[in-house]
Amino acid sequence: MAQTIDKIIVHADDPGLMYWFVDGARMGPLRRDYADKLGIEIGALWSKAKARKVEHLAQLNACHAAALAFLAKRDFTQALLLERLCRKWPEAIAQVTVDQMRAAGWVDDKTYATRRAAKLTERKIVSPEFLQARLSGEGVPDSIAQKSARAAATTLAQLCAEAKRLIRAGKSATSIARVFSRAGFDLDTIESAFAKARIPWNTES
Repeated sequence: MAQTIDKIIVHADDPGLMYWFVDGARMGPLRRDYADKLGIEIGALWSKAKARKVEHLAQLNACHAAALAFLAKRDFTQALLLERLCRKWPEAIAQVTVDQMRAAGWVDDKTYATRRAAKLTERKIVSPEFLQARLSGEGVPDSIAQKSARAAATTLAQLCAEAKRLIRAGKSATSIARVFSRAGFDLDTIESAFAKARIPWNTES
């Protein structure tokens, strides 16, 4: 026996969502634009095929809402957001949602990289290589990570100034070199900073 949709009501808290009833059984909620595309209206026939489509769209709707909730709390790269959503939804559903977030401007890897690089270098010395590795590890594409890291990382002039400051604070050249090394700077860069700052240093000490 064919089933039909006999009633439609709007969600009490969100007018963009709606429920519908099939032979007295409540279905949904589902975004109204999705429902319109599926032809969900009073008197329309209800079938298993339509039910499967509704389930797919319902997952998209829930995944979309979750993504917005995540993004309201913090920034994500596309890769990080996809990984987070895949914990609960199929990858295909999660990927469609990430694409929607990107298209709407909610996710932007370049913006993420710029903000994250600024945060990681705030009052800190950080080498471009160290910074690029951190950004890449958080899902920023390599080309974007490299560009953002170079723009935000500590320059040789800044490294030289920091070396002078630490010398005035009573630190030894060797201890300063260790600090610089932990920040990702290689031996050649450290030696160049010391030479520019006119700080004698025996690399074998």
